[in-house]
Amino acid sequence: MSAEKLFLTRYNHYQKLEKRYTKSFDRISNLRFFIFLIGAALTVLCSFLGTSIQAISVLLFFLVLFLALVHKHSKVEQELNTVRAMLEIQRRYLNRINGTWVSFDDCGLEFVDGNHPYTYDLDIFGPKSLFQWISVAKTVLGRHHLKTLLSNPSKNLNTIKMRQNAVKELATKLEFCQKLECHGLLVDDVSRDTGELISYAEESGTLSKSIYIMRFFPLVTILAFVISISGWGLALEVPIVLLTLQLLLYFAGYQKIASNLSRVYSFQKSLGAFRNMLLLIESEQFKDDYLSTLKSELYNQAEPASTCMKRLERISDAIDLRHNPVFYFIFNLFLFWDFHCAVYLERWKAQNGKRIGAWFETIGAFEALTSLAVISHIHPEWGFPELQDHGTKIQARDFGHPLIKSEKCVRNDIGIDNYSCIITGSNMSGKSTFLRAIGMNLVLAYAGTAVCARKFSCSIMEVYTSMVIRDDLIGGISTFYAELTRINMILKQADQGQPMLYLIDEIFRGTNSLDRIAGAQVVLKELSKKNVIGLISTHDFELCDLEKDRGSNFRNYHFEEQYKQGRIEFDYKLRSGRCTTSNARYLMNMVGIHVPE
Repeated sequence: MSAEKLFLTRYNHYQKLEKRYTKSFDRISNLRFFIFLIGAALTVLCSFLGTSIQAISVLLFFLVLFLALVHKHSKVEQELNTVRAMLEIQRRYLNRINGTWVSFDDCGLEFVDGNHPYTYDLDIFGPKSLFQWISVAKTVLGRHHLKTLLSNPSKNLNTIKMRQNAVKELATKLEFCQKLECHGLLVDDVSRDTGELISYAEESGTLSKSIYIMRFFPLVTILAFVISISGWGLALEVPIVLLTLQLLLYFAGYQKIASNLSRVYSFQKSLGAFRNMLLLIESEQFKDDYLSTLKSELYNQAEPASTCMKRLERISDAIDLRHNPVFYFIFNLFLFWDFHCAVYLERWKAQNGKRIGAWFETIGAFEALTSLAVISHIHPEWGFPELQDHGTKIQARDFGHPLIKSEKCVRNDIGIDNYSCIITGSNMSGKSTFLRAIGMNLVLAYAGTAVCARKFSCSIMEVYTSMVIRDDLIGGISTFYAELTRINMILKQADQGQPMLYLIDEIFRGTNSLDRIAGAQVVLKELSKKNVIGLISTHDFELCDLEKDRGSNFRNYHFEEQYKQGRIEFDYKLRSGRCTTSNARYLMNMVGIHVPE
């Protein structure tokens, strides 16, 4: 079964479930309304025609029935919301396949960095980016984990293979991956930064000892009322004075606990989602050592992390009483409710505060890895790369640009072994896309996921690019100077002696042809050193002469076009040697700019 057919089948399944739960939801809603009307009517009727006991009995019966329906209604609503979230997830997978994923809200825009060695040029973050295409991470830490894997992953060979094995197993666990995304999709607050909650939980005890003692004061007041009402010689004024004192103590003590209660309560809506994520991870069985190690972080205490999170959720629910002013006033006046919540919160923090950060990190790590597994879910035919920690090599069969739809993606072969490529070709022939395809597949390889190729092997190298150059009017930097700065960064990295790949598109386009060619020759010769390989696209055929230099490590490749019946056609196939054609004048004439031959 093809990936598209698989997700279409799943989409239809959840669409049917949505219709079923919607009908059930509406049916129970109507039933609640009728039960309320019938119960109210019969209670009034019994109060006039029957006894008070009959009226109360009828009222209690219909009240219990109504509350049971409310509970059932809530359960069906939760199931309906879950089904709708799963339906949306299938829709997004189909969007990734058919190319409409560019409408996804989360494109990692805040991660865009024009000074990064490669992410800006290779469209890793931002609109129409790799991040936008694969990310299923909803938590802040999950998104940051994925950002790190795409922009600054550990390039230790064993670490990459460890991530690769983890992604391979997650590629076989579609249901787990989609449920993890579903839990994050159900609650918008999951995307909120948990740093404040982690910071509070890791703080040492801040609760005043007086709160521990004061919370028992209501017992004295209640006991005084009981003694006074029982007629055991205690005047009623005494418990009234105690109650007044109790009210003053509450207002004095509340100032000491209000901040802590608010800091935790503000996460109330997301705690349930975090608990469900933790429980899902705890319940899943993993064969991979790395995934099992991540999961073990949730068991470094007497209780699993989901159980501990559930207790924090209950404390937060108890704090939620403040939104019912009547009960809130009564419970705090007579029971010091907030003080008890603060004490339970402090105890929870003492037991689990140092671990909650690791729990959120585990969730984030799983979200990042499941995002990488998305590629294998929608393209099971893509292969996982072979990597080696020495040399400067790239060997690829049938590789293409990962973000181009399969039916439109033209595949190429390439074999680079300790040499650089000078790529020529006409405008629109595919040079820039080819460079980006190389770069983006390397990013995927180092992250630990599948690449857009039937077979792909590469050395572990630093990647530096100079492709999208922009001026800075405010900073007073021209396009040419910005490119010089970028090229200089590549040269400095080459001097470090580490294996490196550079990708340069149309070098020195911002100056005249003579200076451009002379400058490009100097740069390429400087980069022609051990441990450095690269690909450079150019319209300057003079650079192709570098292949003839003695001891040269340059090879010429090109793309070409064909003219048929007044139309220009490209096959986007890479060929050996330099290009021999140019289509600039032809394209000018096509848009109405007539240039004489």
